[in-house]
Amino acid sequence: MGRKRRIGLSVSSFLVLPEVLAVSEMIAVVPSRMAHSPALICVQEPPVEIQGFTKSMAWHERSHRDAAQQWLRELLHETSQREA
Repeated sequence: MGRKRRIGLSVSSFLVLPEVLAVSEMIAVVPSRMAHSPALICVQEPPVEIQGFTKSMAWHERSHRDAAQQWLRELLHETSQREA
């Protein structure tokens, strides 16, 4: 098709995208569950192959052994494994 992906902006959170898209001519690649948000106007398949993205977790050493924190990290890990 002669098309290439050009990245014009990278954000640390998908939550800022609706505001960015509203004031620009950019398009965005988002997870499918987020694409059906009312703020995102038009959902289409990308014209080029899009690679996935990496999810990372980081926490302070003092919360490493906290039971609630351990439960949350395990839940997030299990969820990401199901999506893969």
